[in-house]
Amino acid sequence: MSYVCLWSPSWPTGADFPADLVASLLTHAPRVAVGERSLVWGDARGLHGGQLAEHMLRVAGDYGFEDAHAGVAMTPVAAEVAATQSTTQLVIVKLGQDRQFIAPYALRVLSPSGELSALLQGLGIETCGALANLDAEAIEVRLGLDGVRLWQRARADDERWLFKLPLRSLPSASVEWVEYGLKDPERLLFVINSLAATVCTSLIERGERAREMALVFALGNRTQRTHIIRSSRPSAEQKRWMRLVREALDTITLPDAVMGVTLRVESVTGNGGAQGDLFDRGFASAPAVEDAVIQLTDDQGDVVVTPENSEHPLLEHRTKWTARASRTSRSKITNPEPSLTLQLLPSPKIVTVDTESRRDHEVPVRYLDGNEWHDIVEAAGPDRVSGGQWSSSYAREYFRCVREDGMMVWLFRGSQQQTKDWFLHGWWD
Repeated sequence: MSYVCLWSPSWPTGADFPADLVASLLTHAPRVAVGERSLVWGDARGLHGGQLAEHMLRVAGDYGFEDAHAGVAMTPVAAEVAATQSTTQLVIVKLGQDRQFIAPYALRVLSPSGELSALLQGLGIETCGALANLDAEAIEVRLGLDGVRLWQRARADDERWLFKLPLRSLPSASVEWVEYGLKDPERLLFVINSLAATVCTSLIERGERAREMALVFALGNRTQRTHIIRSSRPSAEQKRWMRLVREALDTITLPDAVMGVTLRVESVTGNGGAQGDLFDRGFASAPAVEDAVIQLTDDQGDVVVTPENSEHPLLEHRTKWTARASRTSRSKITNPEPSLTLQLLPSPKIVTVDTESRRDHEVPVRYLDGNEWHDIVEAAGPDRVSGGQWSSSYAREYFRCVREDGMMVWLFRGSQQQTKDWFLHGWWD
């Protein structure tokens, strides 16, 4: 069993919830989370769900909550219904029976919105089972994206991420002094080079590469100046970052002497990121790569592939790579006309998004990527996409957004990973 839901009708809600109760539960469960309506969740993956639930009930009883109930199931929605709707103190949903378990219950157990509840009542749909038996296309046409999400929960298709991994702090290094102030760029470079060595070593140990670094100067007038340094390609190489730092120092004008310097990483990528284009004329190895491809084609045949696009509604599933019929030649490479190219992430990235209401939908106005908020000055959409069957069903609302810095990004909210989350799918450059 994967999830244990613990609930009591008598314990306080919100900020009054006893924090020491959670600490005591953590002695039995590897991870504990307090969710909406003060539902307490225990992570039972790899553990015996029934035994973990008994331990959590015992802890709740020690704190005076003798009326606590627990539900154990493979999906959060079934565990929640088992804990909050059953008269039995402990309910364990049999493996593979989550949908059948919640089917007889009224739709109110899924906490639909008032508007959606009224629409379903008007359609004569009163139970989870009745809603689950409908087609996804019919739900989308009549009830929209929120209706599709409720339909998925009625089918026990609940992929909420209840236990999020803690954010790791990014590498940084700093040094300060009080006896004197530095104004000589060469001496500053010497100090920053030492900080870069520490930061880049930490990146290599973590198996990551930095895309942005912040150079923070503490000045003699008790102010700070921050300069963001960006690399065209993520890197953990000290030489590359020092070259960028040297270029930045040539353009920075500071109003006072420097009394301290901090170099910190702002954003990172894994070492599995996309490789640079070896045929780019900026790479000295481009001619050698072309010769190698030609020789490989002569020896092995058609080993060069080209993209072949289908009409699949999801862009990440639309392109397939097929062998090219003609052999590679030394024909002159022509430069295409400048145009925006959509850069897709390997997988959609969860981001925090603030929205505002616009007619019948919510429009993103800013989003948090890593540690930085980006304001959105224009958002076109939603472009709605849905399809699939059973567990592979999807429903998304896409928005093409222009940030305040001019970058065009592609955001969507959908139900493929976490029903209430927003995702960054890619950007244009």
